[in-house]
Amino acid sequence: MPINKNALVRYKILDKCFSDSYHKYFIEDLMEKVNVQLEDAGVKPVSKKQIYDDIKFMKSVDGWEAPIESYQYGKRKYLRYSYNFSIMETPITDMEVEQLETLITSLSRLQGIPMYDWVEELLTNLRHRFGLRGIDTNSIGFEQNRDMQGLRYLSNLIDCVIKRQPVLIDYHPFGRDVIKWTIHPYYLKQYNNRWFLLGYNPDFDDLSIVALDRIEGIKLAETSFKRNLDFDFDAYFRDIIGVSIEKGKVVEHIRLKFSHKRLPYVLSKPIHHSQELENEVEGIISIDVIPNKELLSELIWFREDVEVLSPESLREEIKEKIAEMYQKYFGVKNDCTTEP
Repeated sequence: MPINKNALVRYKILDKCFSDSYHKYFIEDLMEKVNVQLEDAGVKPVSKKQIYDDIKFMKSVDGWEAPIESYQYGKRKYLRYSYNFSIMETPITDMEVEQLETLITSLSRLQGIPMYDWVEELLTNLRHRFGLRGIDTNSIGFEQNRDMQGLRYLSNLIDCVIKRQPVLIDYHPFGRDVIKWTIHPYYLKQYNNRWFLLGYNPDFDDLSIVALDRIEGIKLAETSFKRNLDFDFDAYFRDIIGVSIEKGKVVEHIRLKFSHKRLPYVLSKPIHHSQELENEVEGIISIDVIPNKELLSELIWFREDVEVLSPESLREEIKEKIAEMYQKYFGVKNDCTTEP
């Protein structure tokens, strides 16, 4: 049976009393010992009946099968382990062994990723202490890109976010020269198997979104940290898909019509947490988001299986993208075959 936190505290106190061969603990003494520590922790005291129930559980097969015996002392009886025993030193159960092996197998999937260097030491300790190897068959697959550029900076940037340490970044935008930016790091976000750093950039006096795979070097900046007083990142990401927000844009009610073959997929894996099914027969769903380039990419990925019904501005953007794609694939051919 599950053991809650308060119950575990009581069991540990009782275990210590039962292991003490120099003192005799009667039921009233046990109740007092438990309640003193519970009150110190701000927890309500328990009754004598609860102590009896705890002892019963500790002695049961669901507990630890603890060898608790009562011994006559005058007209009263005290309780103690009948031999050297402690619930803190009992061997792990078969179920706990299976759970640890599953944990080892899951954690081993993180080995080799720079930010998870600590996993190697943890796995070594678990295997040594419990003689476990994990499950030989690989039955779990996480989406990850161990070779992604910039991933080696992730661990250091996490430390900088936590410690509020500004960093000087060598940032290399596509098709441009390297830029040196001082970033006051606030938040790290993973999207579409890429990592992004969000932080204050004095060059723009605004929030910058920095893709880690475009970073070519970082070092600590010798400047005072500018605290984040403007952004609630839970709220920031609540109204968008991905990581980018274009200035001046607001949340819009977007209605989409999906093909019958695609609708079940979208219902089982919503595009956004705001998704609502408006008309299942016609395949119409709606989302409330701020339109951005990630939303545009998501909709284009659905190809002919989706139609933007509204707003008209988003519908026009999709039409423009389709026209550009059509020109790339069919424009030259049409020009070559068209007679003068």
